[in-house]
Amino acid sequence: MLKEHQEKILELLEQLELNMCDLYLLFADRFPKYADLLTTVARQETDHADGIKKLHLLAGDDRVLFDEKITKTYTVKMFISSIQEALARAKSGKMSLINALSVSHDFEQAILEKGFYNFFSGQDDETRAVIRKITEETLDHQMKMKKAWEQERKPTPSQAAS
Repeated sequence: MLKEHQEKILELLEQLELNMCDLYLLFADRFPKYADLLTTVARQETDHADGIKKLHLLAGDDRVLFDEKITKTYTVKMFISSIQEALARAKSGKMSLINALSVSHDFEQAILEKGFYNFFSGQDDETRAVIRKITEETLDHQMKMKKAWEQERKPTPSQAAS
């Protein structure tokens, strides 16, 4: 049985993923060069939110163990606030492509570093597969954003010649 603060953390993690989806969809609209990548990642963020919702329900049935360790609701709320600030900056046109890719990479990296998905422990193959999928896709997002960022930082032939 989940405690009240655990319920809240799970709700916030779902919200975090949906906010990441919104951010990627906005970036896809603003930066057509990476629209395919960003739209794909946004769709996966929606899948992650659905996965968290499923894990939340399964935790109530004791099919998933949820141990948030020292993470507080405040930590997840602050993370969401950072995403919302990035959304506001992007909506106002105050974010370049290189900044968007950097912010995206940083958010994905922070999710991994904070170990949000290490809080879950599946009790069967189905639940372990959901957890693994979210974790692996988050790592993949981080790597793809880093690769795109590095690509954008490379000097063009005309810049290299000068």
